[in-house]
Amino acid sequence: MIIGIPKEIKAGEGRVSLTPVNVEDLVQMGHNVNIEHEAGKIAGFSDAEYFKAGGKIIDSKKKTYSESEIVVKVKDPFAEEFNYFNPGPILFSFLHLAANKELTRTFVNGKSITLAFESVELENGQLPILIPMSEVAGRIGAIVGSNLLSIKNKGSGVLLGGSSGVNPGYVVVLGGGTAGKNAALVAAGLGAQVTILEKNNKRIRDLNDILPKEITVIKSNLKNLREYVKLADLLIGTVLIPNAKAPRIISREMVKSMRPGSVIVDISIDQGGCIETSRPTSHDNPTFIEEGITHYCVTNMPGAYPRTATEALSENLFPYLVDLISDEDIIKVLKNNAPLRKSVNTFKGHVVLKPVADEFGYPYKPIEELL
Repeated sequence: MIIGIPKEIKAGEGRVSLTPVNVEDLVQMGHNVNIEHEAGKIAGFSDAEYFKAGGKIIDSKKKTYSESEIVVKVKDPFAEEFNYFNPGPILFSFLHLAANKELTRTFVNGKSITLAFESVELENGQLPILIPMSEVAGRIGAIVGSNLLSIKNKGSGVLLGGSSGVNPGYVVVLGGGTAGKNAALVAAGLGAQVTILEKNNKRIRDLNDILPKEITVIKSNLKNLREYVKLADLLIGTVLIPNAKAPRIISREMVKSMRPGSVIVDISIDQGGCIETSRPTSHDNPTFIEEGITHYCVTNMPGAYPRTATEALSENLFPYLVDLISDEDIIKVLKNNAPLRKSVNTFKGHVVLKPVADEFGYPYKPIEELL
């Protein structure tokens, strides 16, 4: 099988999908790997390392796509890459299609086969490729949010850790999943007072069992949302509904109730954001002020720390890539591998994720009916 690794073109995105170690393993398995020139440069992996591992360095993005059977990338394709999907190679990547109508249309019209990292799901409901990036994003959310509270960054001037005789700052985390838990742990480590608002009763009990006692976990309902958002110096949104747009659980009125100079970090922005005033931003222009509140809504937060994020991502996606390329017959692979079957987003002109089909008005076709 010929695997392609393109260079990411999203602003501020330094990650690469596979490391030279992964490439060496693939080559030893008998596969060929095309790496676009300088695909790993920002993450600290040189062309020389990939070449030494047995990869082939390709001098253009077009060739990387056209000369590969499967392309493995980090972020969803941009407009300048759309022409490569008619139908193009099989794509294995983060996609977040429920928040991207144009990309969904491109794949449907091109009859492309696409599989999303965030849709790979185990029998117990865990999302094994998404988890490490959620960990990274949650930790970044607390660190970036703390920095944005400084006067230099037009924040309220609250130091999350407080000082002797001075109350610490208040951090409110929306959602107690992987990103929310990690955001809360880092914020607590900085000395902040932290509350997680979580909807699922079982998850609340689990978090209360595993988190330090200084982190409070309470039920997410309208009353508590109104009360705790108003208290927050830093509000971190991590709400996730797999494969669907994030619900807007924080209204503009709630944002208005926050103290001017407070900060919102919306980690859910990849899926549209969970706060009404959120809109996507980039690492080049990461913040905006709305209703007197600084918003940080970068759609690829882990890209700011590409070495760590690449190593975490590549090691978790690699076993699923190996399964995906275990047979040249993609239908046979999908029939025999439930986690990969669940990861299919579009298949030969059909939308096979119901939340995406419902969001954009496409007919929904279960993948099982197409195999």
